[in-house]
Amino acid sequence: MPRQSAQDLAYTHLLEEIVAGRLAAGARIKPEIVAGALGVSRMPVREALRQLDTEGFVTIRPNRGATVTELASEEVQEFYEMRSVLEGLAARLSAARATPYDIEDLDAHVAAMRRAVSDPARWVERHEAFHERLGALSGRPRLNAEIRRLRLTLRPFLRLYAEAQREPEALGHEHEVLVDALRDGDGALAERLAIAHVLANARSLVRLLSADHTKREARPVVEPG
Repeated sequence: MPRQSAQDLAYTHLLEEIVAGRLAAGARIKPEIVAGALGVSRMPVREALRQLDTEGFVTIRPNRGATVTELASEEVQEFYEMRSVLEGLAARLSAARATPYDIEDLDAHVAAMRRAVSDPARWVERHEAFHERLGALSGRPRLNAEIRRLRLTLRPFLRLYAEAQREPEALGHEHEVLVDALRDGDGALAERLAIAHVLANARSLVRLLSADHTKREARPVVEPG
């Protein structure tokens, strides 16, 4: 296995920190601190930040450095809308290709999600594994790569949602319903259900983000004594 370059190392590290929520939206990223932690020079860290800026995970502003990109609730909604269309296409293609083994594997992923419902971080991990498996089943690697990129962008928000909900599954849009359509080989139904599934989660998440924003705006400003 080829050795990872310093830039790839910095990129992977920063991306993992962002999608896991350990680097929160708006957090400033100092290349010298990252470089010191990874034992590399600043240059590959800066190159990794430029790549993350191109992909939308980081925002670089002149004279202000790099910060983790902040998304308004409307932007989150738009990302989910884009993802819903692509996941719908993937589900339709997957329905035509799914074997009994594939369906059994998806059932196992759903069961793993159910077992992890009390552990938000674990649930998100299992949730992402399910959608990765579904996307791969479509047989369209470029389509799946784009869906993966959108999921990565949205993962910090999914984590916040999972932490706030006792039951992260949207009623009537559970993953089991989607698997049943694949089991029946009904591509049109699988596409509709996948779109509805993603958009239902988007509505719940946007409501949560809007409520949190309202709470923060309503907090009284305490003047220093």
